[in-house]
Amino acid sequence: MKMNTVQLTIVLAGIFSTLSFAEISSSLPPVKSQGQTQFISGGIGKDESEAMLKARSAWSLALELTQATGSGAEYISDVQITIKDKLGNTVLDTIAEGPYLLVNLSPGKYSLDATYQSATLHRNLNLQEGAAKKMTLIWPEPKNTKNN
Repeated sequence: MKMNTVQLTIVLAGIFSTLSFAEISSSLPPVKSQGQTQFISGGIGKDESEAMLKARSAWSLALELTQATGSGAEYISDVQITIKDKLGNTVLDTIAEGPYLLVNLSPGKYSLDATYQSATLHRNLNLQEGAAKKMTLIWPEPKNTKNN
């Protein structure tokens, strides 16, 4: 059977996109579930961090967790994340295991509470069909590390 250039291009594109996906997925932390909600938490180390950044467009919500420092911001982990739907039902309650949290949620309105070192940030979310939402949460610089 002869293949024309277009068919060959499509086959090669499929092979390379599969290889690329395999590279990304092999570096990703495992997908976890709570009820209907799937999520990935992590981003520790260069490979895992890069994989999560590449994968985030496939998730309805991508959180980046940082804390302000005197010279900018640094990535943090061990953040308590609670997401509730518009009826107040908890759809996710987890501790982020790295600076990134990818979550698949149905379109709709949600409230998010993120707590790090006793400081809670609150955000209202409105997730749209087919649109990935990226959000960076920045906690204030710890008071005990400022120079007087």
